[in-house]
Amino acid sequence: MKYLLIFFIFLALSVRAWGGVDANFDAPGWLKFEGEHFTVLCPPGSDEEQARAVINRAERYYENIADDIGYTRYHNFWTWGNRVKVIIFNDETSYSKETGQPPWSQGFASLYSESFQSRIIVSYNGQPNFLDVILPHEITHLILHDFIGFDRSIPRFFDEGMAQLEQKDDSLSHMDVVARLISGGKIIPLKELLVYDLFAHKNDTESIAIFYVESLYIVDFLIKTYGKDAFREMCRRLRDGDDFERALKSSYYPTIDSMQALQNKWVDYTKQYL
Repeated sequence: MKYLLIFFIFLALSVRAWGGVDANFDAPGWLKFEGEHFTVLCPPGSDEEQARAVINRAERYYENIADDIGYTRYHNFWTWGNRVKVIIFNDETSYSKETGQPPWSQGFASLYSESFQSRIIVSYNGQPNFLDVILPHEITHLILHDFIGFDRSIPRFFDEGMAQLEQKDDSLSHMDVVARLISGGKIIPLKELLVYDLFAHKNDTESIAIFYVESLYIVDFLIKTYGKDAFREMCRRLRDGDDFERALKSSYYPTIDSMQALQNKWVDYTKQYL
């Protein structure tokens, strides 16, 4: 299953609570750059052009992701004092030391931190995946939770599938892998995927890899096959309190009237790549 382990890394790229650390990231000497929805904070001596590139890319991602899930009417939500803070450490060592995250985690997003009392995205310089993978992935998590509501339960597969879909990499070039998983009977049934517990499977890298790849392609299937309007409607219903299955049926009825119907249609769609 080596071809699936590229997805395993996203265990570390999830929305989480971060208790904060002793460092004052907004102290004199730290570089601070502000865009419309994001503030980038870097240690002294950081590359200013790189910081501005992060802001520019983040603003583009914000617009595209918000449009995909129907968030655009909240265009001014992350402005002024509510900007999302992007903290970029100088290197992997300082990132790990100050955040307590393992060096291989690459980055993470937090809905709340004691240091900032706000949403943050954290990574470090020299991370080749930051602009194209980590940044859009984490912005997606934050926008999705903002839109649907922090008090609403979002299925982990839906959250991670959407975040992977917004990455600017080759994640969607493995449809043949998914088709082989299906033909080999290795996919996770959607009823199980809906309540899949990553922590409970933390030692089963194959199962987790399948979880991530399956999550990505199910979300991609819904959008490509039925369009953005139905997908946005499902997100709105999740925001308004429907559980996932009810939101799915209400948004795609009569084409999809159950989780089993979604699984059947997704499997049939994927088999063409065998």
